Amino acid sequence: MNKYLLPILFALMTTLTACSSLVEKPESEWTAQDFYQHAKEAFDTQQWEAAIDYFEKLKAYYPYGKFAEQAYLSLAYAYYKFEEPKSAIQELNEFIRVYPKHKALAYAYYLRALAADSINHSWFDQYVTDPAKRDMKSTQEAYQYYLSLLKRFPNSKYAAKSRERLIILTNRLARHQYLVAKFYYGRRAYLAAANRAKEVVTNYPTAVVNLKALKLLAESYEQLKMEKNAKDAWRVYRYNLKQRKQSAEKS
Repeated sequence: MNKYLLPILFALMTTLTACSSLVEKPESEWTAQDFYQHAKEAFDTQQWEAAIDYFEKLKAYYPYGKFAEQAYLSLAYAYYKFEEPKSAIQELNEFIRVYPKHKALAYAYYLRALAADSINHSWFDQYVTDPAKRDMKSTQEAYQYYLSLLKRFPNSKYAAKSRERLIILTNRLARHQYLVAKFYYGRRAYLAAANRAKEVVTNYPTAVVNLKALKLLAESYEQLKMEKNAKDAWRVYRYNLKQRKQSAEKS
């Protein structure tokens, strides 16, 4: 036999034996590294359900150590991709609590915001549905999570994207309040309409719908016979309308 062939055969047999023992080893005998290896393989091939199963077992059987620490963020991301954002948020909140000085903390904050943001997403958005007509709880949650990220990590690589999403969410929240105000106005509930329109003006002064809210506020005050309030609202409306027109002409 060729003298170079024996070492190759020996190495091959050793590798096959090792692989065989890993496959045949019952799950009850797996180490933390075994669970992590299987979880990572599923994660890398985007088998999110399998990855979630292995990461959850790793955390349950081996709650401490480097593998459990690494499992948090991967598990959260797997939940996010598997369209279980609430589970992802739960994992990330726990990670932030347990590892308050972790080097990947900015990423955890950003992923938490993304997960909350995804709850109100729909592939119909660009064709049919208006996100502002849905429940705003998750939108408000995402808004606060983005704010938390920017407050804690204003210069992180996730800051720019977070600011972009904040603009979108601000407009969505403002539009939601404006639609509610319009609904009340249509039902002749003028005080409720005025209160909602005022919320838009006060809480979302830069929102696209702000000018419409000012107009609705003035009209609501007129219906309520609150002449001074109506006069003030119309004055602010006309001023903002003028500013917007001048800005449009310059651009």
